[in-house]
Amino acid sequence: MTAIDTPDGHPPVRILLVDIHAISRSSSRAMLDAMPTLTVVGETSSHAEAMQMAAVLEPDVVLVGMRVQGSSGPDTSRALIKAFPGLRVVFLTLFYEPEYVQSAIAAGAHGYVLKHEPAAQVLKAIDTVMHGGTYFSPGLQMPP
Repeated sequence: MTAIDTPDGHPPVRILLVDIHAISRSSSRAMLDAMPTLTVVGETSSHAEAMQMAAVLEPDVVLVGMRVQGSSGPDTSRALIKAFPGLRVVFLTLFYEPEYVQSAIAAGAHGYVLKHEPAAQVLKAIDTVMHGGTYFSPGLQMPP
């Protein structure tokens, strides 16, 4: 049984969206809200708001973009993981170059999904990280 097919009665996986682009957050929210086992508890474009929202909303997973207002995705990821050690962070980004993947890994990210991937990849990433694993989009050039 996975987090994605948890039977009714289990609490949904709580998601916080952090991305400078409003349209990316809206698209992600629409996709995630269609899944009964997931709930988007908040969204923001800002590093400072992400920190505040994580403290109040207690998400299980943060989907973060590479660009965040007032910071970078990796810096925001690092700060979130340090402040909330049980939090799982997955990058959802257009950047596929190895240096971006490396910066996410160095920041402690648990996953990295490219925005052009099908929704099933995002859902698989969430399921994987919720079960303690890591997930990287197929075909990514992993840094050495």
